[in-house]
Amino acid sequence: MCEPDEFTTPVNQLAHAMNRFNELLDVHRELNELFFQHQRALMRIEIDRAETLLAEYSRNLLAHMQDEEEVMLPIYGERVKAPVGGAVDIFRTEHEKLRQFLALFAEEIEKIRKMDDLERGVLFLIDSQHLFKRLLVHHDAREKKMLYPLLDQVTTHTERQEMFARLESPSALPK
Repeated sequence: MCEPDEFTTPVNQLAHAMNRFNELLDVHRELNELFFQHQRALMRIEIDRAETLLAEYSRNLLAHMQDEEEVMLPIYGERVKAPVGGAVDIFRTEHEKLRQFLALFAEEIEKIRKMDDLERGVLFLIDSQHLFKRLLVHHDAREKKMLYPLLDQVTTHTERQEMFARLESPSALPK
């Protein structure tokens, strides 16, 4: 089982080994695992652990989205003729929706702590997380099919290495 402090390796430490943007999908996979661990803790009514895992997940996802918005999307917007469904505004709008969900989840955990019926609160939270996960699946697919491969096409190896070195997000990749 993964403890939250196992998810703190910075992406920029991995940047030197990365050659393609699609390698960032490993970050997505590890973030998904961290969210799964959060939901598992909810199912076990381990509210403190669920809250800690959610906070770690949120920190990592928010940092990853910030990297995309500050490092990748500007280049993408300048150099890529975005296909249908691949406009910069779509990525930014999805990021904002994901941020809103994360804030809602943190609020719901606080509500659960005050409930007499913890299981009811946990079920409500897990149900509400379904929509978040659906959005995330579509967002990840959009990045996998458009953002990352198109960035690979319009950047040189040297530019990619410089961009990877600028990534600040903590990765969910285990040590």
